[in-house]
Amino acid sequence: MPEPLIVFESNVRFVNWHRNVQVEVARLYDAWNRWSDRSRPTTRRWEPGLRALSRIVQHAEADGKRVRALGGAWSLSEAAVTRDYMVNTKPLNYVDVGLKPENVDPAYAGNPEYLVFTQCGTSVLELNRILERRGLALPTSGASNGQTFCGAFSTGTHGAANMVGSMQDYVAGLHVVGEGGRDYWVEPASRPVVSRKFCETLGTELRRDDRLFNALLVSFGSFGLIHAALFMAVPIYLLERHVRPYSYDRVRPSLSTLDVSGLDLPDGRGLPFHYEVVLNPYARRDRQGAYVRFMYQRPYSALPAAPTTTDTRVIMRPSDDVLSVIGAIGDVAPALLPYAVEELLEREFEPQDGELGTPAQAFGSTTLRGSVVSTELGVPLLHAENAVEAVLAVANDFPFAGLAAVRYVRASAALLAFTHHEPFTCTIELPAAGSQRALEAYDRIWNELERRNVPYTLHWGQILKNDPAHFRRAYGTRLDAWLAARRAFLTPAGRRTFSNDLLERAGLAS
Repeated sequence: MPEPLIVFESNVRFVNWHRNVQVEVARLYDAWNRWSDRSRPTTRRWEPGLRALSRIVQHAEADGKRVRALGGAWSLSEAAVTRDYMVNTKPLNYVDVGLKPENVDPAYAGNPEYLVFTQCGTSVLELNRILERRGLALPTSGASNGQTFCGAFSTGTHGAANMVGSMQDYVAGLHVVGEGGRDYWVEPASRPVVSRKFCETLGTELRRDDRLFNALLVSFGSFGLIHAALFMAVPIYLLERHVRPYSYDRVRPSLSTLDVSGLDLPDGRGLPFHYEVVLNPYARRDRQGAYVRFMYQRPYSALPAAPTTTDTRVIMRPSDDVLSVIGAIGDVAPALLPYAVEELLEREFEPQDGELGTPAQAFGSTTLRGSVVSTELGVPLLHAENAVEAVLAVANDFPFAGLAAVRYVRASAALLAFTHHEPFTCTIELPAAGSQRALEAYDRIWNELERRNVPYTLHWGQILKNDPAHFRRAYGTRLDAWLAARRAFLTPAGRRTFSNDLLERAGLAS
């Protein structure tokens, strides 16, 4: 068998997309679907990339180094970071839509044509384009699409599709390269999907284990290097988008109930497919300072091209990813922050009423403006109003250049999903212009939540607490199950190889 192409740079400075994480990396590898002579295989196009990941793990072990996979560099935390060896996986973007009947387990009850095999470097943007051409779509995604699919679900990324869940919740199987460079196909024993023939084609070992699978889903590279994932797409649909301003007093009753009957929405009392409230923390409660963004899922029908393009329309606005616009505030004196936030929201959140688009058109590329940071809370639905009140109290006592975006998703089975709160998790994203003041505000918000006895988790891809006790409180027995699964899958040496500073600070490395 030919050797895979393996190249790396030494002593590279890594900077994430949001520019808040910067480290010196001993080696930054590029993994490609090419053999060492630069040729591409005509069949099994994924194989050189898989072999490259295996060799890189072996190199790291031989050198006594840690190794982490790098996707779109989208995370604001150090989830993907090590100072030893990092692997740029973005060239590994092979996608295969639909499994042949012989590659599907007889017990699988779904449609094999909706199963999608994607390598780890494929971006959400790439998947959207590929799926749309096949009449398919992602069940849900985040507001931005520059992330790799595997990087997004590995940190628990979600949207606001309240009946769908987060991105990891439609993943059906994972192909992971573990210690020694050995690779495994992992899927739940309770929901088998692929056949033995499928695993023989990959040349991998099949592991069917619910606990291992649910631990791997949100593990940010801590079990090994994920080579590929299998997920369940859905038939393409349209999203009907609306943006409306309200007073905080008017939307407040919906926060812990999801009862939207008082908002006079187009479909009445029915909860929209996507329901989100963006709050100006400094607005008077009886004045417009809450922007409700909601989308209804509609049956697909072909749409005409937008007048200014030749191929498609985009119904996303820059503000759909609140993190993308908050940096525009820049360095503003605390006394002026309420006015700066108000002006930004009035400019970015223009009313919209019923524009239609596909999921790919609804969630487009993100361009950042200035330095930004963000943390994101996950709280049980019944605690949502109290949590929002905690955020508003801190913001008014200690103004910072930020806002709050409140969304809802179905609880996740992934052990370390920050959206695990039953039956729905209310997520509260707190994007802010990058500054030490914003980080201090996050500390104050976390403390205020604890003072109010509001249980909360934190998005693994955003700013986290440096407190192992928090993670113990936040996950309880789920954390024990995650640690047990990792210890059963990896030896102590393997756990060190796939660890990093974040895991150590969170008490998850051993």
